[in-house]
Amino acid sequence: MTNTEIVNRFFKEGYENKNYAEVIDLVAEDYIDHSPAGARSNAQAVEILKIVAGMFSDLSIKMLDIFAENDLVATRVLYDGVHSGECMGIPATGKRISFEALENFKVVNGKIVESWGYWPDKEIEEKLR
Repeated sequence: MTNTEIVNRFFKEGYENKNYAEVIDLVAEDYIDHSPAGARSNAQAVEILKIVAGMFSDLSIKMLDIFAENDLVATRVLYDGVHSGECMGIPATGKRISFEALENFKVVNGKIVESWGYWPDKEIEEKLR
């Protein structure tokens, strides 16, 4: 797989299909997440995906942009889901919301080893209220 295919698969399997065994295979054991979530292993990355699944049901992902150079993959992703669990201290509202996020990855030898992500927290919070 190319680096962009690996990252695409991470999103599809992790967020939409909840195939966490596949995510474990795609992400390095010593993975480092530089976002506020701060995962420090592939197992912790899966736990974050499970938290998101608890916040948003019927979650779909659309890649708006994805491109790679060398071992870096940059993405702009559209998330769409139903707010079905507590998110940012806000109890489930049942609202369907969409938001764009920027997420960048470093892929080495077929494994995601690092990521940097930005979710628009303020925008998400406003849409949930």
